[in-house]
Amino acid sequence: MMRVAVRLDHERSPVRVTREEMADIRKCVNRCLRSRTIRKAGGSMAGSLRADDSVEVCVALVSDEEIRALNLQYRGIDAETDVLSFWSDLGVEEIERLREFGDALPLGDIVISVDRAVDQAERFGHPFRRELAYLTVHGVLHLLGYDHEGEADRTAMRSAEEAVLSDLGISREP
Repeated sequence: MMRVAVRLDHERSPVRVTREEMADIRKCVNRCLRSRTIRKAGGSMAGSLRADDSVEVCVALVSDEEIRALNLQYRGIDAETDVLSFWSDLGVEEIERLREFGDALPLGDIVISVDRAVDQAERFGHPFRRELAYLTVHGVLHLLGYDHEGEADRTAMRSAEEAVLSDLGISREP
């Protein structure tokens, strides 16, 4: 079975995140990565993952100010956003070398604006816990190669997001 390590950085979060919410983040990452269906529908990195791999994902919870700076630095967009995903660009040789030594494959980093999560939860009328879980799943799916630029891609990504959240019992209901 795939081994998944989630490194969670919540020290910079402008809002207190509960243990339950942190546990949800870990569960969301695990569910996405362990789902063969989700991995199969993803991009090239998802397709290169094997059931016996060890995988590492880092999740940072930050302020609007910090995510805005990252958005400008990496995407050239001077605005806040809710989530950014930075995937690892490991080549086949590097992946095989890590596997040979039993090291975890660094899938990438997810950065979530907790300020945006609070605002969006209020705007959409669901709990903060659900919004934080949704943004986590959204970020992991981007790491796996999902996108939402075209209508078909958007539909596939939304379907995968809802399936994971439903499997975990995380609903839109307050």
